[in-house]
Parts: sequence; C-alpha cells; structure tokens
Amino acid sequence: MTEQGYPPRRPDQPGRTGRLRTSQEPSRTGWQTLDAFDSGAQSDTDLPPWAVPGGIEPIRPGRWAARPPAVELADEPAPADEPAADQPVRRRRLSAGHTRLAAARRRRSQRRLVTWGGVAAGIVVIAGIILYLTQPAAVRSPFVTTLQKGEFRTVPNACRVVSAATLSQSLAGTPKSFQPYNFATQSECTFTVDAKPTFRVMNATLQAYLPAAYIASGNGSATATAAYTYYQQRQQFIKPPKHAAQPPATVTPIAGLGQQALSAVQVFRVGTGTPTVTDRVTVLVRYRNVLITASVEAQVSGGFGPASISDLQAGALATARQLLAAVMAEPTVS
Repeated sequence: MTEQGYPPRRPDQPGRTGRLRTSQEPSRTGWQTLDAFDSGAQSDTDLPPWAVPGGIEPIRPGRWAARPPAVELADEPAPADEPAADQPVRRRRLSAGHTRLAAARRRRSQRRLVTWGGVAAGIVVIAGIILYLTQPAAVRSPFVTTLQKGEFRTVPNACRVVSAATLSQSLAGTPKSFQPYNFATQSECTFTVDAKPTFRVMNATLQAYLPAAYIASGNGSATATAAYTYYQQRQQFIKPPKHAAQPPATVTPIAGLGQQALSAVQVFRVGTGTPTVTDRVTVLVRYRNVLITASVEAQVSGGFGPASISDLQAGALATARQLLAAVMAEPTVS
C-alpha cells in the first residue's frame, strides 16, 4: 500500500479542494483568505489592511487593561435556611480574637490599677511620715489641774476643834455656837457671849483650796491658789476696798505658825455722835493649800467692856493654833 497523503493539486481543475495558485475574489463579507503559496501574496496591495503597518487603527488596545484592585467583601451572613459551612469556624475565630483582645485590655487595666494604686499608697505613706516628723511636740500646760502630794482634800469641822477652855478664856464667858456651813473643803463656826458687860464674838474658818488656772500668779495648783488668796486678804487688811465697811488694819507677821501667818488689828466705829466701838483681832494662817482664819472681837462701848487688844489677840492666836493642829491631822494626797 502506498502512503496516504494529500492528493496532488490540480490547478486546472476548478472547484477542487486543494489550494489554488490563482487568486480568487475575496469575499465581501469577511477577511480575505490568502495562501502563502500564491504569487500575489508578495504584493503589498494584496495584503489585508491589518497586515500593513499603519493601515488601520486597532479596535482594541495593544495591551490588557490593568485589573482593578480586588475589594475584599465582608462576609455576608448566610441565610437562616442555608447556613454557610464555614460560619461556625468564623464565629470561633472571631470569638477567640475578641477574647484575646478583652484579656489584653484587662491585663493593661490591671497593670494601670496596680501602678497608680502603688503610687497613691506611696504618696499617702510619705505624707504621713512628713506630718509625723514635722508635727510639733505637744505643749505641756504650765498649770496644775489636780491636787499634788501633801495637799489636803478635806478640812475638819471647825465647831469641834476649839477647846472649851480656849473658848471660855477668849470670850470671858460661856459661849453659844452656831455653824452656817460645814463642807468637805470648807467649814465655819461662830461662838458668841452676850451678857452685859461682855459682848464678844469668835469666828473660826477653815478652807482647803483646789487647783485654779485663773489665778494670776503661780502654776494654778491648790497651794498656789491658797497663797494667792492669803496675799489678797493681807492687802485688803492693809488697804480695804473703797466703800468697804471696815477700817484699815495694823498688820503684823507671825513667825513659826504654819507657812505664812499674820495678825491684823482693827477698830470699828459705827454711827454718829456717840459711835459704837468694836475692837477686832484676826489671825490668818496658811498651811499648804489650807487657809485658817481665827478672829475675836469685843464691843467696848454702850455699856459693854472693857476689853484689851492683847486679850483679844491671845484668844485669836490660841484658836488659830488649835485649828492648824486639826488641819495637819487630816489625811493628805499621797
């Protein structure tokens, strides 16, 4: 058998399927069909317009247009009746991402809280230390507000101290007594003899002073208060207040009686014409925080008398000594 191949071209037989060397009239409805073997293929006039450089304008650009950048579309939620297959995975990823972000935010918040909390605590501690170091020491009051050791809380009953012998000798008779007051820190008793020609009065007073910060001098202790009062009474004996119903006194210090003692002699004249004359001798004694006052007076006019100043002074001094002895027997602050 011979090899099969293309049958030989027969140009003289029109209508054959082979290629013809003779050019045919190109179709008016399409591009011309050229054969590379045709003799007319070498002529530029026979070339189609698109084969000639600059023959026609291309109807399409010479290169592909650049594609616009891809736009990432947000995942649309799958319909309720057709859930997307990757929706659970996406939800898990979003949930995990949100959880990590929330945890990071919490950690940052905790760090900020710890940092600022520590700073605030440090500031408070430093401020407290500064205040403690710069705080001035408590100023101790110079005044004493309580009874001190050796001072007296109470005084004895003045009516029970003076002996009957002292009363009889000082008052020149049998006295009658009355007591206007008797308290723990103050006691007073008055003895009188009213039998013509004798009219005499004895007064015995005991007073234990307490601390008083209002005292102008001293530290305000009970003893300082008693000393201040003693001084005031001495000044009133020497120079009585204006319009006072008592004359100036002759003041004489007494040694060896308590811690401070004096004797004051006064002469009272009451009335006009023939005035009533009364002599009075007062002995004032201070012992620690207690003041002792013993006075004896006698009327020496109007049918009463006579009475000497020395007798009155002896009676006042004897009474003051007995009062002082009774005070010293009282218990003191330990």
